[in-house]
Parts: sequence; C-alpha cells; structure tokens
Amino acid sequence: MKIDEMVKLLTDARDAYYNTAKPLMSDMEFDELEEKLRELDPENPYFFSVGILQPQGEKIKHTTPMLSMAKAKNIEDVRTWLKRLAGVEITGFVLEPKIDGLSAACRYKNGKLVYVATRGDGEVGQDVTHIAEYISDIPQNILFSKDDIEIRGELYLPRTTEYNTEGKPLRNSCVGLINRKENRDDLKFVRFAVYQVVGLEKITLESERIKLLRDSGMNAVNYSTASDIAEIEEFYNSYMNEFRDQWEYETDGLILSVDDRRLFEEIDSMWVVDHHHHYSIALKPPSQSKETKIREIIWQVSRQGNLVPVALFEPVVIGGAKLERATLNNYENVIRLKVQRGDTLVVQRANDVIPFVQENRSSHGRSDFNEEFVARECPSCASRLVRAGVHLRCVNPACEEQSIQKIIYWVKSCDIENVAEATVRTLFSLGRIKNIRDLYNITEKDFEGVEGFAEKKVANFINEVRASRKMTPREFIGRLGIPLVQKKSLVKLGIFTVEDFLSYQDDTYVIGRNIREWKNDLSNMALFKELCEVLDLVVETGATVKGKVCMTGKGPGKRNELIKIIEEMGYEFSNTVTKDLEILICEDAAGKSSKLDNARKNGIKLMSYEEFFGDKIVDME
Repeated sequence: MKIDEMVKLLTDARDAYYNTAKPLMSDMEFDELEEKLRELDPENPYFFSVGILQPQGEKIKHTTPMLSMAKAKNIEDVRTWLKRLAGVEITGFVLEPKIDGLSAACRYKNGKLVYVATRGDGEVGQDVTHIAEYISDIPQNILFSKDDIEIRGELYLPRTTEYNTEGKPLRNSCVGLINRKENRDDLKFVRFAVYQVVGLEKITLESERIKLLRDSGMNAVNYSTASDIAEIEEFYNSYMNEFRDQWEYETDGLILSVDDRRLFEEIDSMWVVDHHHHYSIALKPPSQSKETKIREIIWQVSRQGNLVPVALFEPVVIGGAKLERATLNNYENVIRLKVQRGDTLVVQRANDVIPFVQENRSSHGRSDFNEEFVARECPSCASRLVRAGVHLRCVNPACEEQSIQKIIYWVKSCDIENVAEATVRTLFSLGRIKNIRDLYNITEKDFEGVEGFAEKKVANFINEVRASRKMTPREFIGRLGIPLVQKKSLVKLGIFTVEDFLSYQDDTYVIGRNIREWKNDLSNMALFKELCEVLDLVVETGATVKGKVCMTGKGPGKRNELIKIIEEMGYEFSNTVTKDLEILICEDAAGKSSKLDNARKNGIKLMSYEEFFGDKIVDME
C-alpha cells in the first residue's frame, strides 16, 4: 500500500471514529496501519494532528493542549517504554482506565464553572457548556479550590444505560447527545468520569489528585498505583480478566502514567513533544471478535470515484455495541477474502467503535472466487468501472455521487457549520447546487421548497458559507484533498501562493509527486480554477520559513489570531519549547515558567510580545 493511500485510509477512519456512526476499521488494524506509516514516513504531517470532533458550537482554545497518547500493544511495549525512562528516578506509577467516550475539560475560577469544552483537535475544542445543567456529574461549583483550574475527564454512556441507543455504539450515541440542539433532556443519561486536574501545583502526585476529586464527591475513575513492572502487569491481568467487564463504562485499554508530576518536564525534555507526552502511555487490550454470516456487499462511491465495499452481515454484539456492517476497504480486499453468499466472517471491534472483517472462515482452502458481490457498474451513475490500483473506479466526471462527496468533503475541510450532508444532498437533487462553486453562489431563493428551512436557518447557512470564502492560499491548497498536503507540508516545500503551487515541479518528495499527479488531472485543475474565482484568497506576507516560534504568558490578543500573524510573518508556530525553537515570545523575560526555564536551558532567544509583533499589536486593538 502506498503512503498516500495509508494516510487517506487512516484519516478517513479517524474522521469516522470521531464524527459518524459508521466506523471503518478495528482499533488494532488502525494501530498497526498507523505504526507502519510511522516506520515508512515518521515526519508525515498526519502525525501532527489528532482526532477531531466536528465543531457544532463556539470554539474554545485549551490553555494546556489535550494531546493524544502513545500506544503500547502489550506488556513488552511497556517494558520498552520503561527502559527509555531508566535515567529518571521514578518511584511509582498510576494506572487508570482508558474510557471509550468523549474527552472533555471543565474550567473553574473561584470555585465556579466557567465552561465545558470537548477535546476537539487537542488545541481547540467545542464549547458544550450547556450540557452541565443536565449531567449531574458536572458540578456548577467546587469547594476544594478557588484557583483557576481545569478538571478533565470522559463523557460516556454506561453499559447499563436506560437510554435507547437503537443498537448504535455507546460512544457514538453519547456524541450524538452532546451535539443535540433540541430535546436535550436525554443528556441526563450521560455521565462524566474525571481523571485529571490541570492546576493545583501544590499536589504533586497524579494519584492524590484523582483521590481529591473522588473525596470531593465527583465521579472519579477507578485507579491503582504500582511501583514496578510486576505490579503493572498484575493490574493489567486483573483488568483483562475482571475489570473491563465489571466497570460501568466501556474501555479500550489502560492509561499508565508516572505518578510524580514534578518529573513530567524532565521526561518530556528528553524528546520532542508534538503528538503526545512521554510520561504516560496507553496500554491497549487484544481484539475481541465474533463470527457472523454475510448478507451482502454494498458499494459506496468516494469523491475520487473509488468504490468502497461495505459488508452487511447478521447482527452481532461486541463490547456492548450491535454491529451489522463493516468496510472491506477496497476491491483487492474483497478478492483476498473471497467473499461469497452465506460465508462465515470473523468480525472484530477491539473494545472500540470501529469494526472490521478480520477473516473469512469459509474461504479456507477455496481456490476460486465467485464475483457475485462485485459491482459491475457505478451504483450512482451506472457508468462502467475500471481497475485503478486496489480499487474499482468510476471515471465518469459527471457522476452525481462524486460531485456530492466533493462538496461534503469541502464543507468538512473548511469547518463550515450549519451545512449538513442531508441538506447538501437535498439541494443537489433539486438542482440548486452541482459543484462547490455553486455553494458560494447560493441565495435565499434556492431554499424555496426545501423542508425545514425557515428564514433564520437559511440565513445561518448562507452566512456560514460566505464566511468561509476568506482563506490563505496555503489553507486553500491544503483543503483540496491532495494526499499528504497540509499547511505545514506546504511550508516545507516553499509553497505560499497560488503561483507557487502552479509552478511547483519538484518530485524529490512524496508530497511533491502527489501535487504534480493531482495537477495532471484536468478535472482537478478545473475545480482549482473554479474555486480561485469564488474564494477570497488573502496573500501571506511570509515567503520563507524563518524558524519555529512559541508563546508563553498572556498575549495582546486571542491566541489563534496571534498564531495567524506569526505564520503570516513567515514563522512556523510550535505549542512546545523544543531544541530547534528559534524564539519564545513571553510576557516577562525574567518570569518563571516551565517554557521559560526550558528556553533558557537551550539558549533560545526570548522576546516580549511588543518586541516580536511591533505595530501589528496596534492593528489588533
């Protein structure tokens, strides 16, 4: 499998995991594919992002990023992790469940709840403060601290919930409830298990912080402490044999962390911190699986015209979720599995929400392959299909489903809110939109006869679309869906303008080859030209990458606005202080913070906000 195909499959699977009720692959398959990509291309832009919940409300910038977790597939991987920490004097560890829910943070000031936000992409989350009035586990006031603190935890539906999930996975049902705009009373079924406090620096042990949360009456996670690998393995065995079936929440492993928070900075300073911290690790359990009989295979059309096979089978319940379908990824996999009517499939879920077909038990010893389930023509436009790598592909440029999928992909990549897939399909079927350009030319008149769209809803739709017109050339190019191409990767290639993109011919790197291949497709370039005509592209002032810049302390404006200015000035923004950092922008160069200490230790240049931004601060006021 090519790198771009691996990235696309991983990205699609991650998007499905966070945003839909139609997962694409098992947790184990996902981890293995991610690890293979890391071996082949460790600097791939994919690894600099984490799972994203599509935003439904206002966005909140996390004061301390909620990073993802490094993974261990077994106890041996844990031993390897411990060897890496051998130079640090660690006296103990804390173990807690990795709950299969939706991560969230509750901010408190002077003991009062300020907001509740989802994890989002780890940097920016979704404001879901409204859920606090329904969920009893989220107190409006706390008594144990008047400091500015953040209590983090996991939103979930218990295994024994009385809420009717209609057979959908508990996690997906929970996400659906959180995103509801109406009929929110069912949020009372959602629970919030707390596991971490950001702040309260006087309490240095993670285990003591969890105990404080529990003693304060909050729904704290079940946890244990360990002093060495033997005790870690003992607790893990108890988890596998007892706890994961006894705990009220579904889990997909354990979180193992150094207990003493005073060691965190020392540990992280030994490696680059981008995707995850190094003082903790997620220990994943082996997959659970069940046998079932296949009913049929349906074929779905992607925006590239690839046909994606989806197996429909007799319902099975794994990890509390009722499963009836799983992607087979591509045509080549259908051939490999030799799937025929009535075959017995082994379906895995790995305590996650992403099922996949592990094997076809009935195909053992089968030499021939009956193609009764293979698509003969495009299910959307009935055009002939061609073989394209591992896929069957519809090459009809007028295929309606491809056009719809392109519009939906653009809406998601631009974070355009109030534009649902169902609405896109309705407008397309009525002939009001046929491509992405039409989306930007839509008027109130186009909504005549569209059920459920009153004046306010129509206005919100149009305003959201119009607001998305303005973007930088790099943002625009990064949203075209070219494999591996994102804003950061374009910086490395020196692409800052439309002209840079059009003239780029260097195929030294995989990303460059992907750009050239994409431009060689006439339909892609037609789309590019159309979008250039309707978008408001704001030229970036930075033509070269001057180096990495980080910020600490309170700045003169909103963080995301400052980051945008930094990038426009030609710098690359970093959330953490690393050895290759060029500048740390700070409120007080003589101040005390972990970032400042780390910067001084590594000889990194310190600049005040006034010195770095200069007259740009005046422009923000």
